[in-house]
Amino acid sequence: MFLKKLVEFILFSSIFIAGCAVALCIETNLLLHLPLNIISFYCFVFGATLAQYNLHYLVKTSAVKNSRRLAWSLKNKNLHKILFAIGIGLIFFSFLSFRLHHFIILGILGVIAFLYSLPIIPFGKKRRIKDYGFVKILTLALLWTLVTVWFPVVNYSFERNIFVFVFFKRFVFMFVLCLLFDIRDIEVDRKENIKTIPVILGKKRSYYLAYITLAVFVFLSIIQFYFFGNEGVLIAMLISALLTFFTIEITKKTNSDFIYLAGIDGMMLLQAVLVYLIGLKF
Repeated sequence: MFLKKLVEFILFSSIFIAGCAVALCIETNLLLHLPLNIISFYCFVFGATLAQYNLHYLVKTSAVKNSRRLAWSLKNKNLHKILFAIGIGLIFFSFLSFRLHHFIILGILGVIAFLYSLPIIPFGKKRRIKDYGFVKILTLALLWTLVTVWFPVVNYSFERNIFVFVFFKRFVFMFVLCLLFDIRDIEVDRKENIKTIPVILGKKRSYYLAYITLAVFVFLSIIQFYFFGNEGVLIAMLISALLTFFTIEITKKTNSDFIYLAGIDGMMLLQAVLVYLIGLKF
């Protein structure tokens, strides 16, 4: 019972996904053969992710049927507020290590992140980015890509061509993961008249799109290997894609919060671990 509550806390409090964000940032530096960032940088990424997701669940009122996460969130609103405050505290703690140009980009990313969850867009009936289905998935995938690919290396000199591959591969990979969550939320989004890709295409075709997009990720990984070498990175990416495929198959049979939060989100952490264990060995 204690272990189950601990797992629920780590997953439902967004501590796990904040850790995944940090892991992807580290993966980027490893892929580009760059030194890791200072600890305050990772505190910022962890804190910003923690704050954003806890804010999201502070205002979230609907989810898939029998969602344990929503029930947990509704019962732990005060905990979400505490975690949001901790996230904001980590952000301010990290600001001392940033330069002026960081704040301009961070300001833009921050505004987009808040517009995603909070109903404050000053026109139309739809007041949040997440209410615009196609824009929602592109925004979310792009935010994750900018934060975990561009942001960790902005102060370094690196091979631009490899960076382009890492950037687009990350975007494609995040698009797949975001699409799977949209497939899961298809009934809720249809009820709220949010035109996500699964609502427009249907569940079956959306799964096909996920497979095609995952195949694009594999194709880009092979092309990157052809031009720049490194068998270890290719093997890590292929294993990552294969395990993501198997996880997609599992989601067809269950909409369990644990499968999505530990499995789908966990693919981010898994890919970073694979790059560290395999990608650096060649």
